[in-house]
Amino acid sequence: MGSSVWFYIFAFVTIAVVIDGVVKIIKASKGSRSKELQNAVDEIEDDLAKVEQDLEDARNRIEVLEKIVTDDKRNLSREIDDLANS
Repeated sequence: MGSSVWFYIFAFVTIAVVIDGVVKIIKASKGSRSKELQNAVDEIEDDLAKVEQDLEDARNRIEVLEKIVTDDKRNLSREIDDLANS
């Protein structure tokens, strides 16, 4: 009878340790997955910022080209010279 009590205590402790380990593994895997997702989101936000900057640069270039095309020939020559000097 005494040995069966120790068996149940041993079984209970073993099960508790195993369950604790499984819980820690699950938490760790969720935590690393969360960090991976956050890193992916950060990279996407960085890429978006670069694309927005490129778009803004393209808009500025288009505005300059529109000014050059719509100005008269005298201004066109001057604008080209100004662009070449800057």
